[in-house]
Amino acid sequence: MANTTTLLPIPQPPKHLFGLLGNLPDIDITAKSTSYSRLVALYGPIFKLDFVAKQVIVLSSRDLVNETFDETRFEKILGTLREVRHAAGDGLITSLTTEPNWKLAHKLLMVPLGPMAIRAMFPKMLDIISQIILKWDRLGSAQSHDATDSFTRLSFDIIALCAFDYRCNSFYNDTVHPFVSSMVGMLEEANRRFSRTNIENKLRMWSRQNFNRDIASMHSIVDEIIANRRKTPLDNDDLLNNMLNARDEETGEGLSDENIRYQVVTLLAAGHETTSGLLSFTMYLLLKNPDKLHKATAEVDAVLGNDVLTIRHLQQLKYVKAVLKESLRLHPPAGQIVLHPKDGGGILGGKYAYTSDDIFIVNLHDMHKDPLVWGTDAAAFKPERMLDEAFETLPVNSWKPWGNGQRECIGRAFAMQESLMTMALILQRFQLEMADPSYSLKISQTITQKPLGFAIKVRRRPGGSYTGALQADEPKSQAFLSKLLGKGSQIILTRRPPMSCVGWDNNTATLSSLSCTRTPTYTPTRRSSLSSTAFPGGILRRAPIEIFYGSNSGTCKSFAKDLQSSLSTFGFTSDKVQILDAATESLPKDRPVVIITASYEGLPSDDGKKFVSWLEAHANDPKALDGVRYTLCGFGNSDWVNTFHRIPKLVDDLMQKEGARRFAPLGLVDVAGDVFGAFEDWYEAMLLALKGSHVNSTGVGPLERPSLIRAESETLELEIHDGWRPLNMGQGEMLLGTVRANRQLAGNEVGFAKKHMEITLPEGMSYSTGDYVLVLPPNFRVTIFRVLNRFCLPADATVILKNTRKPFLPTNPEYVYALLAYHVELNTPASRKQVAKLAELTTHPEEKLRLKALAGEAFEGKVSANRLSLIDLLEDFPSCNLTFAAYIDMLHPLKPRQYSVSSSPISSSGAKAVTITYDVLKAPALSGNARDYYGVASNYLAQLEAGAKLHCFVRPSPTNFHLPSDSATPIILIAAGTGIAPMRGFIQERAAIAAAGGEAAGKAILYFGCRDPGKDYLYRYELAVWERMGVVEVRPCFSRRPEASGGFRYVPERLWSDRGELRRLFKKGAKIFLCGSKELANFTSETIVRIYVDASGDSVEEAREWLGGLRGERYVSDIFGLEEGGAGVCRMGL
Repeated sequence: MANTTTLLPIPQPPKHLFGLLGNLPDIDITAKSTSYSRLVALYGPIFKLDFVAKQVIVLSSRDLVNETFDETRFEKILGTLREVRHAAGDGLITSLTTEPNWKLAHKLLMVPLGPMAIRAMFPKMLDIISQIILKWDRLGSAQSHDATDSFTRLSFDIIALCAFDYRCNSFYNDTVHPFVSSMVGMLEEANRRFSRTNIENKLRMWSRQNFNRDIASMHSIVDEIIANRRKTPLDNDDLLNNMLNARDEETGEGLSDENIRYQVVTLLAAGHETTSGLLSFTMYLLLKNPDKLHKATAEVDAVLGNDVLTIRHLQQLKYVKAVLKESLRLHPPAGQIVLHPKDGGGILGGKYAYTSDDIFIVNLHDMHKDPLVWGTDAAAFKPERMLDEAFETLPVNSWKPWGNGQRECIGRAFAMQESLMTMALILQRFQLEMADPSYSLKISQTITQKPLGFAIKVRRRPGGSYTGALQADEPKSQAFLSKLLGKGSQIILTRRPPMSCVGWDNNTATLSSLSCTRTPTYTPTRRSSLSSTAFPGGILRRAPIEIFYGSNSGTCKSFAKDLQSSLSTFGFTSDKVQILDAATESLPKDRPVVIITASYEGLPSDDGKKFVSWLEAHANDPKALDGVRYTLCGFGNSDWVNTFHRIPKLVDDLMQKEGARRFAPLGLVDVAGDVFGAFEDWYEAMLLALKGSHVNSTGVGPLERPSLIRAESETLELEIHDGWRPLNMGQGEMLLGTVRANRQLAGNEVGFAKKHMEITLPEGMSYSTGDYVLVLPPNFRVTIFRVLNRFCLPADATVILKNTRKPFLPTNPEYVYALLAYHVELNTPASRKQVAKLAELTTHPEEKLRLKALAGEAFEGKVSANRLSLIDLLEDFPSCNLTFAAYIDMLHPLKPRQYSVSSSPISSSGAKAVTITYDVLKAPALSGNARDYYGVASNYLAQLEAGAKLHCFVRPSPTNFHLPSDSATPIILIAAGTGIAPMRGFIQERAAIAAAGGEAAGKAILYFGCRDPGKDYLYRYELAVWERMGVVEVRPCFSRRPEASGGFRYVPERLWSDRGELRRLFKKGAKIFLCGSKELANFTSETIVRIYVDASGDSVEEAREWLGGLRGERYVSDIFGLEEGGAGVCRMGL
């Protein structure tokens, strides 16, 4: 144990309201993962939170989490799930591990939720998935589909049908199933109840009544499902039948009626919530990363083409499966796991003390982005991480979306199979797109998390046939061979003569022929068969074989029983199959031994622990198993790379060390891949070893390979019709924000006036440092009245637009002022064709000639360069008889203006409001004639006061225009004027982390171009404070007062002077950020080229090529200028 002198205090945010509220205000219960991420950025991978009624420690790094996932030291407790117990009682998820019903239900449900059972659910899953495919296609490509709603309906219908043979028909109803609506209400209130004190929960009587009503509704639906099954029993092995009829083999105990209700509630709720979130996030991530979408689609095309999806295809969809796994990494279904110590306190990570009373929250959302595991691009969506060696070499407990250990999600294989099937069929049939291309991810969180307000559109892919069959049946078990061959297969039954069997010769311990007699049998043959051997004469008798299995989920047990049955075809017999523990000290030496066992998170099955322990105890005795002849087939899941096949390999190794001899190769089966194919290979090798593979004196040939023969498919026909979707670039994301403050930073003495605005974003909208805020302003009133005066219209006149195909124009009666203010661009420069049209409509000969000239060779130099708008031209050429209707028809839709964020969400002020920094553009117009130019957005923003509302939304910046994930990376910030905006956000974030005691950051230098230190040195005092804190070095350049900045007028001059230091920083991995005008960007680029040439001796062309290779990665720029249409300041990432 670490010396106490080395222990560190665990950081904790300041408490609120003199400590009365603790840290409750720091956590948004509807977006807990987002709140935790903010605190991680401030306080690092471990911090404390005071929730008044409880104290918790939040862990967000893989190293710390890895310790708490040791189930000998820590165990799961309920956390928020405590409140869900009101509905789900002691169901699988809401029960404690120590409760009897958890152990009993877990044991009884492992088999019906095991790989073989889930495989058998394929046809029912396909049935439901076909419904969403058909519905989407028939609604056409113009229809928007809420992803979360669609996938909630899908996953709920699948679990209901597969587990309980209950059809919800969600795709045939406008509203979701009553169970789902009641469940959502229950989960939302459970989430709120957990964050309140007990007294507050008791006082909220109305909330409690709604909570109880939702629970009663859920119970009523579940009770009806159970009652119907009891009234009309079904002969199948679904989950409900297992819950009603299954009994513990050791105790004979079954589930009580009350617990069956709780298990059904749990399975219906958790069984669809997980998959719904997984599919919704996956769709979002693919659409945000088109290259990954194309790669996944290409794999589906290569594997499926236009064929019917079968279960055999799933194992080949490796990249699509990797897409799902990467989605689970970035957005695990339940963002947190709650644990507590089992045996007193201790030391975590060698430096943090904890007590027996402490509660740990494992923050999976950030643990899955640990840069020490996933690299500096941990937040990026890269399915390649989940392929082959990249996934297999991950440190243990790095990827834990399903939970941990024995409390890991029992239905994870179910969720993965239905998700893989769904993605395969969607990608096979549709091109996908976002209904709103500007959508930025917002997360809604209760117990699980899902995207909020994320809608998609689908369009049928060309060249595919979508009226083809979908398989509706899948092979069923009929002992081993019938499981392989499948129900409905055309099996040819061939009468065979008496066949020889292989026996065991104890004296020589070799495989040899044994005389035996056998009645004629029927051997299945199709494509290839297991051929029997003719043995001339003698009495047939069967050779004994002993079969043992270790199984929790029932898979190994199922294969063992099938093996027992099928071996009789080849002259062997096994009276019974036994659990692996039965072999402890009892392995026979007079017959072959066959072991089929699995690895569960690196541990033996429950029925094989004693046997493995016994082997380990005799590991140093080379004679312990002398005389034992065995073969072994091991099962595992390649998703758990660190423990994949650990137990089968351990058993095999120990048995050989202890003197046993393996007579056939070790078989290793991946339940995430081709289960039957791998088992067949091992089975064939085992039989060849038993019977011999050479032609002997009896004329026996080698055994032919057994094969999986697919059952004839039943078909479900789909008829899909083409649709058409018009492009619509509406502002669906625009919501109302509130101005908190709007203060002046600089006057207009040395340029445009500059202001700082704080905006409270609309509820549910968030931002990251370096993002943009888009604002939708009305046109400036001076410009509007210019138009009204030109067409002699009163402001309160009403207009009705008819026969327009422009979607941005109103179709209902509208005041003409509102039409001009909110719907169209008035300052956009006129096009050449528009100028020519004006010339046609002009009656004065001289004006007509001048307009024709402007539409000709003079267009670029006069109209375009001077940004002449239609209203400018109409005022300059009064004889033009353009009608108001024709004028409106020429205009473009009013567009939002984009501003760089100048704050950080993890700072105390930035958490409450986003800030922007902007120039107020007012200057003589380039068009002349004594007109003034008014920036549309900046003049609108400048007049807003605290409390005013404005339409806005957040747009994420390019991926690389964010601070490096490794805070030790040096950064070089280059800005001029209001280009300081994103740099202020970066520095504010580093200052917040430093103030919270976070990890020390790498060196940061800000090169800031201004005109005068006393007039436009923006954020001067803040920058001075941050410089004293040591988080940044500010190096200003004052173009009009160079003596105040060391003689440097412009930023490139100072960069050149500091070239030696900059080279050293760049060698340490420094990243350069630039925000400013095009001129600043060009001069800076040339200066960096000069520095490179000076250091390397390369040519200028070579240096420019080198710099080009850095752009977008280590040299990222954000260039601003006048937006087309006169949009004040616009940020455009390059």
